[in-house]
Amino acid sequence: MSKSARVWGWGDKFEDVKTNCEKYVAKRWTENTKECCLGIMARERNEGIFYFIDVYTGDSKSVGSLAEGLFQVALSQGETKVDFVTIRLYDDIISKNIRHCKSIEEIEKEFKKHEEAIVSRFINDPRVCNAAKGKNVIFIPETHLLCELKSKVCNKVIVETICDLGFETLRDFLYSLSDKIIKKNLAEEVIGYELRGSVEEFKINDVDVGCDEVYVYLGLNQD
Repeated sequence: MSKSARVWGWGDKFEDVKTNCEKYVAKRWTENTKECCLGIMARERNEGIFYFIDVYTGDSKSVGSLAEGLFQVALSQGETKVDFVTIRLYDDIISKNIRHCKSIEEIEKEFKKHEEAIVSRFINDPRVCNAAKGKNVIFIPETHLLCELKSKVCNKVIVETICDLGFETLRDFLYSLSDKIIKKNLAEEVIGYELRGSVEEFKINDVDVGCDEVYVYLGLNQD
Protein backbone atom coordinates (compact mmCIF):
# COMPACT_ATOMS: atom_id res chain seq x y z
CA MET A 1 0.00 0.00 0.00
CA SER A 2 1.17 3.54 -0.67
CA LYS A 3 0.07 7.15 -0.23
CA SER A 4 1.16 9.82 -2.64
CA ALA A 5 0.69 13.51 -3.35
CA ARG A 6 2.12 16.36 -5.39
CA VAL A 7 3.53 18.72 -2.77
CA TRP A 8 4.96 21.40 -5.07
CA GLY A 9 4.31 22.59 -8.63
CA TRP A 10 5.79 25.15 -11.01
CA GLY A 11 4.47 28.55 -9.99
CA ASP A 12 4.75 27.85 -6.28
CA LYS A 13 7.47 29.64 -4.32
CA PHE A 14 10.84 27.87 -4.49
CA GLU A 15 11.30 28.16 -0.73
CA ASP A 16 8.07 26.20 -0.17
CA VAL A 17 9.58 22.91 -1.39
CA LYS A 18 11.16 22.00 1.95
CA THR A 19 8.23 23.29 4.02
CA ASN A 20 5.58 21.49 1.96
CA CYS A 21 7.46 18.20 2.14
CA GLU A 22 7.89 18.45 5.89
CA LYS A 23 4.20 19.29 6.37
CA TYR A 24 3.07 16.32 4.29
CA VAL A 25 5.36 13.89 6.10
CA ALA A 26 4.33 15.21 9.52
CA LYS A 27 0.68 14.59 8.62
CA ARG A 28 0.89 11.32 6.66
CA TRP A 29 3.89 9.39 7.99
CA THR A 30 2.65 6.68 10.38
CA GLU A 31 4.19 3.87 12.41
CA ASN A 32 3.56 1.58 9.43
CA THR A 33 5.54 3.75 7.02
CA LYS A 34 8.83 2.08 6.13
CA GLU A 35 10.06 4.19 3.23
CA CYS A 36 9.39 7.41 1.37
CA CYS A 37 10.07 8.14 -2.28
CA LEU A 38 10.70 11.81 -2.93
CA GLY A 39 10.40 12.56 -6.65
CA ILE A 40 11.33 15.54 -8.80
CA MET A 41 10.21 15.80 -12.43
CA ALA A 42 11.98 18.44 -14.52
CA ARG A 43 12.84 19.47 -18.09
CA GLU A 44 16.03 21.04 -19.41
CA ARG A 45 14.52 23.39 -21.98
CA ASN A 46 17.53 23.99 -24.23
CA GLU A 47 18.10 20.30 -24.92
CA GLY A 48 14.51 19.17 -24.41
CA ILE A 49 15.61 16.51 -21.93
CA PHE A 50 13.07 15.33 -19.38
CA TYR A 51 14.42 13.88 -16.18
CA PHE A 52 13.23 12.38 -12.93
CA ILE A 53 15.16 12.17 -9.65
CA ASP A 54 13.78 9.72 -7.09
CA VAL A 55 15.25 9.54 -3.61
CA TYR A 56 14.28 6.75 -1.21
CA THR A 57 14.61 7.22 2.54
CA GLY A 58 13.33 5.60 5.70
CA ASP A 59 14.03 8.68 7.81
CA SER A 60 11.07 11.05 7.97
CA LYS A 61 13.22 13.82 9.45
CA SER A 62 15.47 13.91 6.38
CA VAL A 63 12.75 14.44 3.76
CA GLY A 64 12.73 18.25 3.89
CA SER A 65 16.49 18.68 3.54
CA LEU A 66 16.68 16.03 0.80
CA ALA A 67 13.93 17.79 -1.14
CA GLU A 68 15.65 21.15 -0.82
CA GLY A 69 19.00 19.75 -1.94
CA LEU A 70 17.57 17.91 -4.93
CA PHE A 71 15.56 20.94 -5.97
CA GLN A 72 18.70 23.06 -5.98
CA VAL A 73 20.55 20.44 -8.03
CA ALA A 74 17.73 20.31 -10.58
CA LEU A 75 17.62 24.08 -10.99
CA SER A 76 21.39 24.19 -11.56
CA GLN A 77 21.18 21.76 -14.50
CA GLY A 78 21.13 24.10 -17.49
CA GLU A 79 17.91 25.94 -18.37
CA THR A 80 15.69 23.76 -16.20
CA LYS A 81 12.03 23.99 -15.33
CA VAL A 82 10.97 21.82 -12.39
CA ASP A 83 7.42 20.70 -13.14
CA PHE A 84 6.56 19.19 -9.78
CA VAL A 85 7.73 17.50 -6.60
CA THR A 86 5.94 14.42 -5.29
CA ILE A 87 6.05 12.26 -2.19
CA ARG A 88 5.02 8.63 -2.00
CA LEU A 89 4.92 6.74 1.31
CA TYR A 90 5.24 2.94 1.46
CA ASP A 91 4.69 0.35 4.16
CA ASP A 92 7.61 -1.64 2.76
CA ILE A 93 11.20 -0.88 1.72
CA ILE A 94 10.65 -1.00 -2.03
CA SER A 95 14.05 0.42 -3.00
CA LYS A 96 15.68 -2.90 -2.18
CA ASN A 97 14.06 -4.33 -5.33
CA ILE A 98 15.41 -1.58 -7.62
CA ARG A 99 18.69 -2.46 -9.30
CA HIS A 100 20.48 -0.62 -12.13
CA CYS A 101 23.96 -2.09 -12.07
CA LYS A 102 25.24 -2.27 -15.66
CA SER A 103 28.36 -0.40 -16.72
CA ILE A 104 28.02 2.44 -19.21
CA GLU A 105 30.05 0.34 -21.69
CA GLU A 106 27.47 -2.45 -21.45
CA ILE A 107 24.69 0.09 -21.98
CA GLU A 108 26.39 1.55 -25.07
CA LYS A 109 26.65 -1.91 -26.65
CA GLU A 110 23.04 -2.61 -25.72
CA PHE A 111 21.94 0.67 -27.31
CA LYS A 112 23.66 -0.16 -30.62
CA LYS A 113 21.86 -3.52 -30.76
CA HIS A 114 18.71 -1.68 -29.77
CA GLU A 115 19.06 0.66 -32.75
CA GLU A 116 19.66 -2.22 -35.17
CA ALA A 117 16.59 -4.05 -33.88
CA ILE A 118 14.45 -0.92 -34.31
CA VAL A 119 15.49 -0.58 -37.94
CA SER A 120 14.69 -4.25 -38.60
CA ARG A 121 11.28 -3.94 -36.98
CA PHE A 122 10.09 -0.68 -38.58
CA ILE A 123 11.85 -0.40 -41.95
CA ASN A 124 9.00 -2.26 -43.70
CA ASP A 125 6.21 -0.55 -41.79
CA PRO A 126 3.67 0.87 -44.29
CA ARG A 127 3.98 4.39 -42.86
CA VAL A 128 7.74 4.28 -43.42
CA CYS A 129 7.59 2.67 -46.87
CA ASN A 130 4.96 5.12 -48.14
CA ALA A 131 7.04 8.09 -47.01
CA ALA A 132 10.48 6.83 -48.01
CA LYS A 133 10.18 6.30 -51.78
CA GLY A 134 13.93 5.89 -52.21
CA LYS A 135 14.92 8.45 -49.56
CA ASN A 136 17.28 7.73 -46.70
CA VAL A 137 15.34 6.71 -43.56
CA ILE A 138 16.61 7.88 -40.15
CA PHE A 139 15.05 6.36 -37.05
CA ILE A 140 15.01 8.53 -33.92
CA PRO A 141 13.96 6.55 -30.86
CA GLU A 142 13.03 8.12 -27.54
CA THR A 143 15.78 6.99 -25.19
CA HIS A 144 15.32 6.32 -21.48
CA LEU A 145 18.63 6.10 -19.60
CA LEU A 146 18.60 5.42 -15.85
CA CYS A 147 21.28 5.66 -13.20
CA GLU A 148 21.49 4.33 -9.63
CA LEU A 149 23.58 6.11 -7.01
CA LYS A 150 24.77 4.94 -3.63
CA SER A 151 24.14 7.31 -0.73
CA LYS A 152 24.90 7.68 2.97
CA VAL A 153 22.07 10.14 3.61
CA CYS A 154 19.27 8.06 2.07
CA ASN A 155 18.56 4.50 0.96
CA LYS A 156 19.01 5.08 -2.76
CA VAL A 157 18.96 7.68 -5.53
CA ILE A 158 17.57 6.87 -8.99
CA VAL A 159 17.81 9.24 -11.95
CA GLU A 160 15.94 8.72 -15.23
CA THR A 161 16.66 10.87 -18.28
CA ILE A 162 14.59 10.93 -21.48
CA CYS A 163 15.15 12.48 -24.92
CA ASP A 164 15.45 11.71 -28.62
CA LEU A 165 18.70 13.59 -29.26
CA GLY A 166 20.90 10.51 -29.31
CA PHE A 167 22.64 8.35 -26.73
CA GLU A 168 25.78 10.49 -26.29
CA THR A 169 23.79 13.63 -25.49
CA LEU A 170 21.72 11.81 -22.88
CA ARG A 171 24.76 10.05 -21.40
CA ASP A 172 26.68 13.31 -20.98
CA PHE A 173 23.65 15.02 -19.43
CA LEU A 174 23.29 12.16 -16.95
CA TYR A 175 27.01 12.33 -16.13
CA SER A 176 26.64 16.03 -15.35
CA LEU A 177 23.50 15.57 -13.25
CA SER A 178 24.94 12.65 -11.29
CA ASP A 179 28.12 14.60 -10.61
CA LYS A 180 26.10 17.50 -9.17
CA ILE A 181 24.11 15.14 -6.94
CA ILE A 182 27.38 13.73 -5.59
CA LYS A 183 28.96 17.18 -5.08
CA LYS A 184 25.82 18.20 -3.16
CA ASN A 185 26.58 15.26 -0.81
CA LEU A 186 23.25 13.61 -1.63
CA ALA A 187 25.07 10.56 -2.98
CA GLU A 188 28.58 9.06 -2.92
CA GLU A 189 29.02 7.31 -6.24
CA VAL A 190 27.29 5.84 -9.27
CA ILE A 191 26.46 2.15 -8.93
CA GLY A 192 25.31 1.51 -12.49
CA TYR A 193 23.00 2.21 -15.38
CA GLU A 194 19.98 0.78 -17.19
CA LEU A 195 18.36 1.27 -20.59
CA ARG A 196 14.58 1.21 -20.29
CA GLY A 197 12.20 -0.20 -22.89
CA SER A 198 12.37 -3.20 -25.21
CA VAL A 199 12.08 -2.84 -28.99
CA GLU A 200 8.63 -4.45 -28.83
CA GLU A 201 7.39 -1.59 -26.67
CA PHE A 202 8.11 1.09 -29.28
CA LYS A 203 5.60 2.65 -31.64
CA ILE A 204 5.86 5.24 -34.41
CA ASN A 205 4.95 8.70 -33.11
CA ASP A 206 5.61 10.70 -36.25
CA VAL A 207 7.08 10.47 -39.76
CA ASP A 208 8.70 13.67 -41.04
CA VAL A 209 9.49 13.80 -44.76
CA GLY A 210 12.39 16.02 -45.85
CA CYS A 211 13.95 16.67 -49.25
CA ASP A 212 16.41 13.77 -49.12
CA GLU A 213 15.63 12.04 -45.85
CA VAL A 214 12.71 10.68 -43.86
CA TYR A 215 12.80 10.99 -40.07
CA VAL A 216 10.87 8.40 -38.11
CA TYR A 217 10.27 9.35 -34.46
CA LEU A 218 9.55 6.49 -32.07
CA GLY A 219 8.34 6.47 -28.48
CA LEU A 220 7.54 3.89 -25.85
CA ASN A 221 3.97 2.70 -25.90
CA GLN A 222 2.35 3.88 -22.65
CA ASP A 223 -0.87 1.87 -23.09
